[in-house]
Amino acid sequence: MPHSSMLRTKGLIAQRASADRYDIFKAVCQDSAEGVDADRTSVWTFDSELSQIECQCCYDALDKSFTKGFVLKREDFPVYFKAIVEDNIVNAPHARTQQATREFTEPYFIPHGIHSLLDFIIQKDLVPIGIICCENRRGIRQWDKANEDYLRTIATLTSFLFN
Repeated sequence: MPHSSMLRTKGLIAQRASADRYDIFKAVCQDSAEGVDADRTSVWTFDSELSQIECQCCYDALDKSFTKGFVLKREDFPVYFKAIVEDNIVNAPHARTQQATREFTEPYFIPHGIHSLLDFIIQKDLVPIGIICCENRRGIRQWDKANEDYLRTIATLTSFLFN
């Protein structure tokens, strides 16, 4: 998978001292949507206790819209939080039934029409600080190694936003 679709992100990260953080998150979401052909992409950040994540930017590639502000709590999704923090990646083609993600089915996947999910953790000095999430709404999606590698790379780039 070529990494040319990270050009928006790379350009804004290089100017991170003067660039608006939300604009950078928008670029990460757009680049990720193109890079792995995802229907929805988002950047989430952990609180200091890793007890919740807050959506800093969510991009719907199908209707080209942006939202933000959702909060998901560890107490509501303990299996997922454990999986993403311990494994750094959650690859769930069958997100509604897979162990790590099925607790999202009723409150999140069904309302948003999500069938498949690929998430990668953002770390700073090996401490989890966020998540890049890719979701598919057009049916079951098998995420391959190239998709995982793409997310790993853009997560590493995104980590430079955090001091």
